[in-house]
Amino acid sequence: PKLFKRFGDIANVPDGLAQDRHGNVYCAAPNFVDQSYPGAIMKMDRKTGKWSVFVAGLNHPETGRGFPMGMEFGEDGHLYYCDNQYFNDKNYKSRVLRVIIDKCGEPLKIEPVVENIKLANAMRARGNAIYFTDTFFDLEGKNLGGIYCVPVSAFRQGPVRLLPKEQWEKDPYCIGVTETAPLPHRKDTAAADGMCFDKNGNIYTGNFGDGHLYIMRIQNDGSYAKPETLAHDPKVMPSVDGVCYHEANDWVIITDSELNAVRYWDIKAGTLGLLWMNDDTDGADGLLDQPCEPMVWGDKLLVVNFDMSFPGLKNTKNDEAHTISVIDLGKSGGCPFLNLFR
Repeated sequence: PKLFKRFGDIANVPDGLAQDRHGNVYCAAPNFVDQSYPGAIMKMDRKTGKWSVFVAGLNHPETGRGFPMGMEFGEDGHLYYCDNQYFNDKNYKSRVLRVIIDKCGEPLKIEPVVENIKLANAMRARGNAIYFTDTFFDLEGKNLGGIYCVPVSAFRQGPVRLLPKEQWEKDPYCIGVTETAPLPHRKDTAAADGMCFDKNGNIYTGNFGDGHLYIMRIQNDGSYAKPETLAHDPKVMPSVDGVCYHEANDWVIITDSELNAVRYWDIKAGTLGLLWMNDDTDGADGLLDQPCEPMVWGDKLLVVNFDMSFPGLKNTKNDEAHTISVIDLGKSGGCPFLNLFR
């Protein structure tokens, strides 16, 4: 990995990534560590390489803060993002927000489209619907998280409200649930975190707390089967944070926040491989520093470094460097240097 971008404190906790149809890069920054800076979505112009603030996160009327995380552009051209209020208020304050964008690519306004979420995390848009994960259900005796699908047409009458987690089985928008078995050294109960689609429409997700990697297979009627375990070996991959799809190699690329690693699931071979892993670092030289979100960008892989320490991770402190790393995938999805580590 090399250094792609080092932010100032204006983006002191970078998180989600997105790209528009022109290849401009967007990075969400919830800024949990230094909240003297508001949450923001940064934009890099692909032609000039210059970064600027695209929008400030929309503040919640009750918490007074906005915390942008996972995000993606919908087919309608607007940017959907998860507003993760969980670290500020666990009582269903998180939301999915939509940035309305004009024909010139400029933001016009931000509006809520889904409410009553615990921890809104990953965001994907496919067809006429958005998909997102809710990482904590906070139900006694069960460490559950969910995958939700809401059609864009449902927003016409105002924001959709999810059912309380005690009623998740009756929630028409909940399409899958995962459960975490906390690892002894971390005791982290976080469940479904990152999410992506493959070229066939199957969904992949994983648990942050225990490293489960799942597939939700698409059915003939367009619905999804229950999450099915693809890989689970905490000694190898104890955490699944972000996931993205690399079509050229038919891989699901995975960030392991605990071990400062980027792995990949080879769909055809059904095997788990390693792209890179390094020890604790401040990330200033481009090495991984609690990687959270991967995104394929042309022949490169961008990896955001969350760098917000949790118990049991390699990352031991919040450093002054706030970074995005880049790995050259090459035309075939890898290069001889990286092949040494597979």
